[in-house]
Amino acid sequence: MQLINTARSAWDGLTLKDDVIQRQLSDAIVRGDAETAEAKARILAQYAKDPAEALDDLYDAYSTVEGLHALGEYDKERLEASKSAVRASLNVLKSSLTAKQSRFTARICVGPVTGGADLMSAIMAALLLAAGHQATDLSRSTTPKELLRNAEQNNAELLVVSFGPETANLVGEFVREFESGGYQNKFQTIAFFRGSEPPRIETGPFVLVAREPLELLSKTTELLIRTRASLRKQSID
Repeated sequence: MQLINTARSAWDGLTLKDDVIQRQLSDAIVRGDAETAEAKARILAQYAKDPAEALDDLYDAYSTVEGLHALGEYDKERLEASKSAVRASLNVLKSSLTAKQSRFTARICVGPVTGGADLMSAIMAALLLAAGHQATDLSRSTTPKELLRNAEQNNAELLVVSFGPETANLVGEFVREFESGGYQNKFQTIAFFRGSEPPRIETGPFVLVAREPLELLSKTTELLIRTRASLRKQSID
């Protein structure tokens, strides 16, 4: 019994250490300290029970930074410093990801509706990759047309379109490009909105709408389960 309790305490200690380092990673990103962020990411990549959990911390920390920038608390220089911290830590964590085994996976592309160099898209692509999907990061796409073409070239089954606080008004432009380009029969689209006040939209060409990473992952799995079940039913009929 004593041996079991000792092992349990050691395990709890490792978990606690992961939590502490993840908080330190988040703090470094908010401060824009790329060197510390990368160092903490390397520790998590090498020793954490599940390095993929740190991706949630990257998302939350950078969401905080975006919010501070929108409020005028962070100027462009501080924003860029935090971006550098995210890139440095994300590159490290991606190299350590082990995809989970799942029956319900798909070829999924993730990218911004416009702008390019979208870190949130890159983080979400890593989250989907860790969940077992064949995820492609299209975060460098700069226009709706380019994003759609890149998704087609990557033979996507699903395209996650990322809308930020400053690009949420581009839903209509994306929908027009999607419909005029004849992409309806090529892949399905998912709208991902982030920001304190996401817009209210009709689903339109989007098979689902998500506003948080966990919601995106769970709804994607539910969609794939329904789609595969429908296909099996059609084949039987």
